[in-house]
Amino acid sequence: MEQFYYYWSMWFLWILTTFIFAKTKRRFAVSVFILTNMILSIHDITLYFSLNAAYMMFFVCGSIYAGYLGMYRFRYIMVYLTLVAGYAFVYLFALYDPVWFIIKPEWAAVILLVLLTASVERDFQKQLALFILGMCQGELVYSFLIQKLAMALAVGGFQWLNACSGGVILLFGIAKYEQLASQIGQKSKRSNKGATKMS
Repeated sequence: MEQFYYYWSMWFLWILTTFIFAKTKRRFAVSVFILTNMILSIHDITLYFSLNAAYMMFFVCGSIYAGYLGMYRFRYIMVYLTLVAGYAFVYLFALYDPVWFIIKPEWAAVILLVLLTASVERDFQKQLALFILGMCQGELVYSFLIQKLAMALAVGGFQWLNACSGGVILLFGIAKYEQLASQIGQKSKRSNKGATKMS
């Protein structure tokens, strides 16, 4: 059952992209990514570590997408490094002193990364790229640091996939909430202007 959140989150995202979003080339690419990612999730690639194939797909596609969005400026690099350090810190702190954590460390890391990403960047596409890259690189850094303690370490397993897919949905929810709040604010301003003109 460790893959429960991952599969349900990815199916939810696939339903959104396939049936809710407007028909564009981007929608098709996202749908293909989601289905391919779910297919690859049961496979591992052995390099220096044992890497989950779905994790590798997140990492590679996140890097390509960040390059496509032009996120190579110093500001984005600093935010990215902050996210990586935050992810690795949460896991290392949980390893050192787990009594401080009320919730699971992976969900604490996701909440921290989502809050950091949403607070420093307004564009959802850039938020998504930063979050995914921060999660991927943070997992790699953490795995590298504890490789001497863990014998058979799989990077980006279902625990990480659960957290990453849940964080993507959380970011999507925040973006839609902000969009709805701005629409309500604009409508209230229009109604106030109409009321003042009538008076």
